[in-house]
Amino acid sequence: MGYINSATTTTIRIQLTEDARERMLTSSNFMGLFDKFGISDSDIDYRNTQKHADTTTTSNDSAQLGFLPDVTGNDSTFRNAVSSGYKQKDLVHVTPASSNVLTSPKKYVALGFLNKDNKVEYYRDNVEIDVYLHDYFVLCKLLTSRYVSDHKQVLSSNPTTITNSFNTYFSDTLDVKNTTDYDQLLNTLSEYGVTQYLNFWDSIKLYDGTSLQAGTIKLVADKDYSYYNALALAGGAFMNRGEHTGIEYAGTNIKGTKMASPFSMVFTPGLNESSSRYVRGTGSAGIGFAAYDTGYINVGGLSAWDSNTNAYPMFNMNNKLNGWSSDEYDIKSVFVGFVTSIDMESVVASSTGGFGEKGYDNITTTIPSARLVLNVATSDLSPTYYPIKIERLTTQVGGYIDINGRENKGIQITETTNPVDTFGLMLGSLEYSSSWNRSQQGLLSSSPYFNLYPSKDNAGVAVAARVSSQQQPYYTLATRMMKMADDIFVNVGGQNNNFWQTDTYSGGFKSGVSGNSVTDYNISIPIRWQIFSVADPSAAPCTVTVRFKFNKKAVTNSISYNNVDSQNYYRIYDNATLKWYGEAGADQSSFSDDPRGHGYTTGSTYAWQTEGGKSLYRKLISGQKIQI
Repeated sequence: MGYINSATTTTIRIQLTEDARERMLTSSNFMGLFDKFGISDSDIDYRNTQKHADTTTTSNDSAQLGFLPDVTGNDSTFRNAVSSGYKQKDLVHVTPASSNVLTSPKKYVALGFLNKDNKVEYYRDNVEIDVYLHDYFVLCKLLTSRYVSDHKQVLSSNPTTITNSFNTYFSDTLDVKNTTDYDQLLNTLSEYGVTQYLNFWDSIKLYDGTSLQAGTIKLVADKDYSYYNALALAGGAFMNRGEHTGIEYAGTNIKGTKMASPFSMVFTPGLNESSSRYVRGTGSAGIGFAAYDTGYINVGGLSAWDSNTNAYPMFNMNNKLNGWSSDEYDIKSVFVGFVTSIDMESVVASSTGGFGEKGYDNITTTIPSARLVLNVATSDLSPTYYPIKIERLTTQVGGYIDINGRENKGIQITETTNPVDTFGLMLGSLEYSSSWNRSQQGLLSSSPYFNLYPSKDNAGVAVAARVSSQQQPYYTLATRMMKMADDIFVNVGGQNNNFWQTDTYSGGFKSGVSGNSVTDYNISIPIRWQIFSVADPSAAPCTVTVRFKFNKKAVTNSISYNNVDSQNYYRIYDNATLKWYGEAGADQSSFSDDPRGHGYTTGSTYAWQTEGGKSLYRKLISGQKIQI
């Protein structure tokens, strides 16, 4: 203690005896070892002129002189030689009043993080995690690529070679040569928490000093910027979805920006120790594209949009003859246009006449579809639809499969039955828009106008020949949500108030980003949560800061980003280049061309890492690890 300079901040390094080190290594409750400490200076002779430093550099010599022998008797190495059996003499210690005693909690909320070895390790107190959203964008391209043949004729700049390019990539780079291999690839990604949602933690447990137990938890975002950053990123989860108005912000008191987010966050339940029931909030947490819903489009007036075999359809229900009802029929009783899966699969099917009832005379096509509904009062774009290609509903593409235990059959429209495969199919589907909520308001002489056609921004009709020649943009469900993500990132990065905050990057074309434009920028959006135990309120909470990082250049090295017709848009079908940069996204110093990590198929040691050893998808930055 005699060598501490009170004018500076100094870290005291404790040299432990062998006995103390043994206790630390064998104890299951590390913090419980330290109840109090004592200090002593009885071994210093302050009359001596011996200089001492905290390193071998003489410039670090302490101003306080005095001879301090090593406890083994060797004064030349006293800094690091502490042997078993040493006892302090003339102890100086203070026992505080009981009202001021700080006792270490005996229980902690612990956060489980899945590491690169696919093992869950638990951390407590303050935890920091980085999530790399640019890797998620490239993952979406990978998932859509299995269905590139559905779209290449119009949407690819290389329609004659792109299918073979992707086949070569899957075979040579990923060792995926058939459907079974692809299903295994999706399962491997899923086991690492990479699906429609990209997991940023694996589980939450209660640690009692000896074991980990599942217990109900409460997750609270810190006030101000963390709360609003969470609203921005998790729009699909936090925003109210009005029946007719889409994603809106009523009741959120959101400040500074009101933009629809393509993302949603999920916080899942986890199983208890006996696997007998689920416990709220104790499972994984993830973020992903989920601002859409799914159902069916019931339409008529079929015509072709392009001139290719298996063309994209258009639907022009623009008069009484090809509309869906007569003047006398109440159209409110007819499921036409977009119909939710629940209504389509239960209400219609269970009605007396089903689709044979009056009002369905001109409905010729029913197509599974996604739908994206923004606030229809303020957006010319909304709603948009993403139907799958019609030929996928025929046996020339998929075979019949059992859909229940009563020998009912359905057509398998995806390559595998993995739900992530279905997500990929929907992501790649072409965007359509309609006149449902524009000039006609759905009614004209009791027969609605319902023109459904491929579209671009501002509700404009896309022309197939101009899209194919790259004179007009096109959108799929994936690229529309990617563009929405750009909008929300740039908007948050441009805020300068207490309600929004970015970190890591600054000084760009917006204050909270780096980079010169939307074509090349970096952003980091932090959210800090407090995780409390509801099952045991006495347990110390865990504070976790998750930084959602996005590096645009790490995306555009894999996904083309163009500007035509005054619109920026992504193109996912132009090439078979896929590069995951992860932690190296800002400088692109290394990457993996395999979503499982560089050299995964050859048994490389780079699982879930780039060729330079940088983490993919997520990285634990800091946290006190629990040794069990």
